[in-house]
Amino acid sequence: MSSGTYNIPRSLKDGFCRYKMPRLQAKIEGKGNGIKTVLPNIVDVARALSRPPAYPAKYFGNELGAQVQIEEKSEKYIVNGAHEVSKLQDVLDGFIDRYVLCPVCKNPETDLIIKDKMITRKCGACGERTDVDMRHGLAKYIVNHPPPKEKKGGQHASAGNGSGGEGDDADGIDGLVQNTNKLALVDEDDVDDDDWALGIDVDMSAEAVAQRQKDAEARLAVIDKHATGEDAEDGDDPYDQLGDFIRANREASDREIFAKATELQLGKKHRAVIVVILCLFEESAMVAKDIAKHDKLLVSFGDSDKHQRAVIGGFERLIEERPELLAKTPAIFKALFDEEIVEEEAFLEWGKKPSKKYVDKELAKKIHKAAEPFIQWLAEAEEASDSDEDDEE
Repeated sequence: MSSGTYNIPRSLKDGFCRYKMPRLQAKIEGKGNGIKTVLPNIVDVARALSRPPAYPAKYFGNELGAQVQIEEKSEKYIVNGAHEVSKLQDVLDGFIDRYVLCPVCKNPETDLIIKDKMITRKCGACGERTDVDMRHGLAKYIVNHPPPKEKKGGQHASAGNGSGGEGDDADGIDGLVQNTNKLALVDEDDVDDDDWALGIDVDMSAEAVAQRQKDAEARLAVIDKHATGEDAEDGDDPYDQLGDFIRANREASDREIFAKATELQLGKKHRAVIVVILCLFEESAMVAKDIAKHDKLLVSFGDSDKHQRAVIGGFERLIEERPELLAKTPAIFKALFDEEIVEEEAFLEWGKKPSKKYVDKELAKKIHKAAEPFIQWLAEAEEASDSDEDDEE
């Protein structure tokens, strides 16, 4: 995790968590009765939480007993009085717990739904709906100032001053960087009858539902473990240990890396290959060429559909960490195909629609768009092969 971000929630000690928010910034100005605390990056923090910035700003006012000044058009958010950033970050944790995290699985992919002056959190990870405590002072404000309605295609309107939205796709790399932390709130993983009306293709197979529940339980277990201090006794998370080993031993061979993964009982875990990709290629100047050097390592973790999808997901995550690689997506994917790390069928299946499984939906769309030349080349090659087989018959 970079020095400028925290996991969501902050108590989650997972170096490879994809839910991150910028560290809150605070600037104390003025003196005497006119002293105030300016929140220069509250809009970015709120975007990472997929909440309007007025919500956490008002929450600060409620918790600190201070007046709040909001100028949405100029994106100015000010809390009267002098407040240290460490205190504000602690208060923000309370906001996240009350109004962002699902209390069942502790996942931040929630939507606030207002009905009959009641607020419900709808979780896009485990499908649970939980009520918000309406006794808190912010609840009334949220009811009177509901979140932006979703746009066609399942995207929310901007949480800021009305900018952004569907037009952001034209922003190229700048738009990619700006929207990297935004959570996708409605997606194919949401399990609710309302989603059918949105035209979302929800996988309701027993396997898919069980996997969503398993992921939610695993996340909750990690959070509970750190909250109770058990991690201090048991040592670091094995995935973090694997990542630390790779970063501390840049000259380690593929055999040594896989031996370490096996030692940590990660030898057949598809998530481990994501950790390997993020750490092994984070400083690579020639990612596509370096893939050929590590092909045996990447397939050592398995070659099932799940493992191949994890390899693609790992490079999606790498592009999230290194936006300059977006334009090189076709070359990276072709290297994975040429080295027989990811098969044609896996790429074509991946290419059918963007998914938020490894990165947020907005970034997934950008990666799919960048990969179009490669996916089209694969599809045409498959059609030509089928045509040749028909001619032989």
